[in-house]
Amino acid sequence: MTKKQIGFFIGVSMLFMCSPAMADHPTVAFGMNSAGSINTISAEPLPDGTLAFGIQTEVIDNDEFSTEQLENFADSGLEGVHSIDEIRNTSISVSYGISDDLSINARLPYIERKNIREGEVEDGVAEAHTHGDSSGLGDLLLLGQYRFLQMEDTNVSLNFGVKTPTGETKDKDDHGERFETEFQPGTGSWDYLLGLAVGRQAGAMGYHANILYNKTTEGSQSTEIGDSFSYNTAVTYRINGGNHDLHDHSHDMSVIWDLMLELNGETRSKNKISGDKEPNSGGNIVLLSPGVRASMGKLGGFFCVGFPIVDDSNGTQTDLDIRFLVGLSCAF
Repeated sequence: MTKKQIGFFIGVSMLFMCSPAMADHPTVAFGMNSAGSINTISAEPLPDGTLAFGIQTEVIDNDEFSTEQLENFADSGLEGVHSIDEIRNTSISVSYGISDDLSINARLPYIERKNIREGEVEDGVAEAHTHGDSSGLGDLLLLGQYRFLQMEDTNVSLNFGVKTPTGETKDKDDHGERFETEFQPGTGSWDYLLGLAVGRQAGAMGYHANILYNKTTEGSQSTEIGDSFSYNTAVTYRINGGNHDLHDHSHDMSVIWDLMLELNGETRSKNKISGDKEPNSGGNIVLLSPGVRASMGKLGGFFCVGFPIVDDSNGTQTDLDIRFLVGLSCAF
């Protein structure tokens, strides 16, 4: 692979940047590169003049509440507790290297929430209402990366971006009622991202870490999804194909394999509706995420699984059972 081809996989990490999500929300971000990890953002930008495309699907499987549980919650005064069986987030992405130290990235997701149900009291009787599925285009996310420090095998970069209010915010449930904003594919808000990434390569081993703060604003239906702070660290190991360097492998069409193990954490504030905090929202979650990546020439792909080892949600919320990520990419 050439320097630009290898750098492509690095750049696509900014396209998919996968931080974990609270049970009812897909990831804020982007996760695949050749020299770095899948979920943790790489500190190395896309090389000058390189154009990259990618597609990724994220599946979040929740430990959904039963009908009886939702009725009991409502009967005990916990109205509004909801359950979502599964979230699917399929994203297409494009990235471009403006220079060797600066790249820009864009991601457009299609988000699906399966079997949304909620406990409510109607005419004095506690009931579990089924609202059906929510789906549609999500908000366009733009992210830049600037490498401001490079020392031998170590890189440090600044990540900055904005989420635009371009997604669907008027999707309706099975009864023709508009879903609340937290169940919509888009939030209707302008949100802002800022963070740091650091990475070091030592032969076949790679060490990576990043932090990213997502400042949200009020969007549709007077709702503000809570701010989030993600923190990730990873260790990677190249099985074959040499070290994580930029040697020219353009005529080598053998498959290069990388293994990795990550810790991916996210802390999210409570949602607000008309300025009032929602008690059953936000919290902290940490996933242990093993994964594998394969690259050959201009093509690459990855797969990883996330297992929750910390799931400290505010109030009463469904727990996250497992998260899957799979993606493909191509460079020019």
